[in-house]
Amino acid sequence: MKQMAWGAILLGSLVWLGGCAGKSEEVPMNVGIAPAATPAAVAPVSSVKVVVIPFQDDRSDRMKLGTRHTRMGADQILTVKSGTVGEATAKAFADYLTRKGWRAQYVSSASQTGGADVVISGKVLELSTDAHSMIGSTNITAKSKVTVQASNQGDGSSITSTNSHTGNYNVFWYAPEDGEEILSEVLERNFEKFMSSTKFDGAALRFR
Repeated sequence: MKQMAWGAILLGSLVWLGGCAGKSEEVPMNVGIAPAATPAAVAPVSSVKVVVIPFQDDRSDRMKLGTRHTRMGADQILTVKSGTVGEATAKAFADYLTRKGWRAQYVSSASQTGGADVVISGKVLELSTDAHSMIGSTNITAKSKVTVQASNQGDGSSITSTNSHTGNYNVFWYAPEDGEEILSEVLERNFEKFMSSTKFDGAALRFR
């Protein structure tokens, strides 16, 4: 009887673990740049009006941001909490430029760009975060690859730049905020690369 009881417990445990491995839940995450810890006044870089419109999502899987593999074998599907990846990326870019002293704003469509000197659009080629939890730690990897196009409305010229960045975190206890933080970092690095490689020339944006 005792052997049968232990066998039943073992079988039940295997079924329970198998059930956990088969389940997956969606975990919505914020996509954007993290608020500055101590916001500081930044001198305006230029009076040129820059408008950022939603980016095109060219990722192979547009339904999710990534996956968290838990210690128990279950998968959590990471998704965008609000809007689309293209909208969230463009909003984050406009926020970043504003923090750096640009006269930038996000609009929801190309039909709302009237009065802009420079219209920024783009493509999200890659944006993902994946977490693998083990006993005592979780390894998180985030990747971002973005193509940005700045169209100068005055003379019809444009510049295009593609930048990518990968970041890794290791945390003891995983929380969705950890994934959001590393996503913010890889996005900000790409935005920084674009901004540092460009300059204003009158009412136009050029490469340095």
